[in-house]
Amino acid sequence: MTDTGTHSGARNGPITVAAAGNWIISCDRIGPRVLKEVERLAPPGVELSDVGMSGLALLDHLHAQELLVVVDACVGHGSPGEVLVEDLDLLAPLGREPSVHQIGPREALVVASHLYPGEMPEKVRLVLVETGGLEESGEDDAVRSAADTVMNEIECWRRGAFASGRNLSPDAATVGR
Repeated sequence: MTDTGTHSGARNGPITVAAAGNWIISCDRIGPRVLKEVERLAPPGVELSDVGMSGLALLDHLHAQELLVVVDACVGHGSPGEVLVEDLDLLAPLGREPSVHQIGPREALVVASHLYPGEMPEKVRLVLVETGGLEESGEDDAVRSAADTVMNEIECWRRGAFASGRNLSPDAATVGR
């Protein structure tokens, strides 16, 4: 990887898209809904994983893949339905003290980087959808937008460069954790 965050060549290795969320809770079902849409759009060879409500379930889906894209809901970081992209820095402080009640994808990946360094993906991108204030009528548009963002992240990885995105601070809150 170069200092600018771009890769020097095209990539064709293993890619996983993992979604966190809960189908029952309206503000937290965005991840699984986006995963369903990505399933329709993804090229062959992209692994899809629904990790449910437990951030720790993400640990079962780490296998030293080149790219891991995690889709989840967030609250309080943008306009309703806005899609936010973060290049996850596993060395950055979490910004709050984690507890067993607040272990989301970010916290699980930080723990995994210490426990299972050989299983960590080369690159982790978070695609978060602002669900605070999101009306049910706007969910479909947010799902399509997030799925398009995930597909763009995959394409950018394969081309060797990432799309720009609004980076979140390490304390970005996810829903349901």
